[in-house]
Amino acid sequence: MAKPSRESAGDRAQRVAAAYVPRNTECAYNNLKVMTRVVSSIYDEELRPVGLRASQLALLWAIRAIEPVELGRLGATTFTDQTTLSRTVALLKKAGLVGVRVGDDRRVRVISLTPKGLERFAVAMPLWDRAQARADELLSLEELRSVARKVRKTARTAV
Repeated sequence: MAKPSRESAGDRAQRVAAAYVPRNTECAYNNLKVMTRVVSSIYDEELRPVGLRASQLALLWAIRAIEPVELGRLGATTFTDQTTLSRTVALLKKAGLVGVRVGDDRRVRVISLTPKGLERFAVAMPLWDRAQARADELLSLEELRSVARKVRKTARTAV
């Protein structure tokens, strides 16, 4: 009696890939990544006249909302990893938009907007409004807010 042939690892990989490659457009991760890049480019383009990127404005906004804020709390609030947060805060500090001081615990850094940062934030907001209107043309911001609420709720319970 002949032995049944075993599928090689390479053949199995080819078979699985063939089954899943057509489903790439269904992938939540891929779709969100593409959407994020497209929407980020809209905000970055609108904010260019004030010398800010969308990620920088978002961080200024979060700082303004809860300042003075410890770096760790800012990261938790914005769901930003420590490396990205430190790099972005350093760029904002170099531009004179935020101040960083040592907290009561010398290991803690406390962030706040400088007067220049507050002014840049105020000048950026009408440009943000334009970006927001353009983004709304691509996707329903109300639907996006609904999804964001669910994601944030899930993220808070997971952390």
